[in-house]
Amino acid sequence: MLDPLIITYINKSILKKDEHIDLQGNVYPDSPFVDVSIIRRTERTYRVVGVLTLMADEPDYIEESPDEELMRKISTVRKKINLDDNDPITLRWLEKGWIMKEIRFKKDQKTVTSIQYRMGYRLHKYREIQLRNKMDIIDQELRNWNQSAATLEYAYEHTSKKELQTLVSIMNERYGQGFEDIRDSSLFPSKWSIEKRLKFLHFVLAFVQLALNKTNFDWKEIGASYYKEIGGSKEFDLFKDEFITHLENWAQCSADSLGLTSLGKITPLYFAGQIVGQFSTYQYGPVHALTDIAIDEEEYSTGATTLWLVENRSILTRIAAEKGFLMETNSLVLCVDGHLRTSHRLCIQQLLKNSSLDQVIVWSDYDPDGLQISRELYLAVAQYDRIRLKWITHSLETVTSWEQYEANMLALLNHQKMEQEQMLGGVNDWKKWISH
Repeated sequence: MLDPLIITYINKSILKKDEHIDLQGNVYPDSPFVDVSIIRRTERTYRVVGVLTLMADEPDYIEESPDEELMRKISTVRKKINLDDNDPITLRWLEKGWIMKEIRFKKDQKTVTSIQYRMGYRLHKYREIQLRNKMDIIDQELRNWNQSAATLEYAYEHTSKKELQTLVSIMNERYGQGFEDIRDSSLFPSKWSIEKRLKFLHFVLAFVQLALNKTNFDWKEIGASYYKEIGGSKEFDLFKDEFITHLENWAQCSADSLGLTSLGKITPLYFAGQIVGQFSTYQYGPVHALTDIAIDEEEYSTGATTLWLVENRSILTRIAAEKGFLMETNSLVLCVDGHLRTSHRLCIQQLLKNSSLDQVIVWSDYDPDGLQISRELYLAVAQYDRIRLKWITHSLETVTSWEQYEANMLALLNHQKMEQEQMLGGVNDWKKWISH
């Protein structure tokens, strides 16, 4: 008789709809394994659709770790892999209870359709324990982080930098929580792992601590002052650009305005159309680029009446390549190239403030990040009531309210994701979007 914990695991993770297992199983003399028949039972049918081979007496505890190779091969309970039945390693994994063998039959209940291996109960149990340990470690790290963040309250009350106050407020209000809350938080890009999100929290704390005490500081000082150990200055290097951009999104200002004098990078803003500044002028023609340094020192305007805000460079280059389109429609196209950077936001707001734009058309990918980028663009332009806002849907239509676009996207994301380039449209579509 199988252990009830193993039965529960098989029922929950291995079997399909209307499938059950023969709880008796076939035990063979001098063999540590048991064959368990998989039965499909409905009102009209009762047949054997497969067999599971597993340890007859799998332990309910973990006394050793599985091979790293096995951990890479089977990462989830739904994962199926092909292994050599005659390989001693396969047999050892099976004997240890790390895996189970699954054979599936055709309707005749005899002809084999597939022979594959699945995660065994013991490996599942091991992963559960590893996850709980990981959660406990992260929960403790978050408690320590919260204690450190709480020490900023006095400095927060006495700083004149409102942007730092914004950062401290987000830190104090949002992170009295644990593993699951930070994992599910919408304040981070959806693709960030839990480790990366936690690393970013440390980065924000390190940045704020330094900015509250120094007027100017270098990138390397952030990690060095926070970790106070050899190599500490390099702790955030791997995510440098992403972390700076996301911190700027939280603070709603550039990192250099908070004291970070050496970024070691120049952020471009690619565009096509007519833009005029104090020190430079760009006309219709090829794709141009502004830098964050130029944007910070300029006051840009445009004679365009339609401003396109697109996520991807390929869309920008495609529209720019359509001869005469931008001039004919009096359009300006800016490419944010991912999540909205502070310098990009500043340029957009300069154009809206200094020009006679009639409408803004937002066009981004049809995936979770694309939805977030659309929201960032919406927030950047929403304060200008005279501007008509439009969003391009996956069906090549326009909607004129954020609520409608968000609902449209959430319904789409329930069953699919698409990139902006998949729904490129053509000149007739672009002109229709402008005029409707």
